[in-house]
Amino acid sequence: MWMTNVVALCLLALMSSAEDKKLSSHATTLADKSANLAFSLYNKMAKEKGTENILISPVVVASSLGMVALGGKSSTASQVKKVLSADNLKDEHLHAGLSELLSDVSDAKTRNTTWKINNCLYGPSSVSFADDFVKNSKKHYNYDHSKINIRDKRSAVNSINEWAAKSTDGKLAEVTKDVPNPDGAMIVNAMYFKPHWFETFNGDMVDKRAFLVTRSLTIGVPMMHRTGLYDFHEDKENRVFVLNMPLGQKQASLILIMPYYLEPLERL
Repeated sequence: MWMTNVVALCLLALMSSAEDKKLSSHATTLADKSANLAFSLYNKMAKEKGTENILISPVVVASSLGMVALGGKSSTASQVKKVLSADNLKDEHLHAGLSELLSDVSDAKTRNTTWKINNCLYGPSSVSFADDFVKNSKKHYNYDHSKINIRDKRSAVNSINEWAAKSTDGKLAEVTKDVPNPDGAMIVNAMYFKPHWFETFNGDMVDKRAFLVTRSLTIGVPMMHRTGLYDFHEDKENRVFVLNMPLGQKQASLILIMPYYLEPLERL
């Protein structure tokens, strides 16, 4: 299979069937709203970052907003729900629903994936977190809380990266190079996602094939291959093929968007 420039978008989507554990109506609503928000965010970031790699987890973005709502006033909670297009949800349903989503996507046994989602709220050493906020943020969003001297940027960056490395078993040695706002609190997410194929590849089915880096540069790359039945779509209007490859217990998918011809990624 000859490969050209490929855009890979891994959508960590929540799906349920009659045999699976049912999500509450609030969690189901927030799953849909979170995915829509993530796509909107991706479109905006793609325009700014060009062909840089972008990874967005809808549930992590939404739960971070939920944390902001939890620690803010009623007006802040209203703004968060507006961003999530969940204006009709009560505050308690917002937090309970997002908490349910976090628990569901990180259930390694059900999903046959390794997905570690770690969160920490860093605040200036001069600030004290309210006890109720600490309790509820741990309950709903599994947040750690830490006070550091954010004005000492080198020390703050080292502390944050050490926490990220420890919370992901060394998989993420660095999550930031800078502390942008020394006067406020900062939410940091460290996520390690290792999925398993629903239908595994045969390790013996590997050979070296050509990979086109540019029109004038071709390199040999070891490629695995298999034959199977997958969801496939041809978008003639945009001149791309779309392939859906299930992961884990079909609770998530790797979606590949492949152009007809070799062309710049910017168009995709």
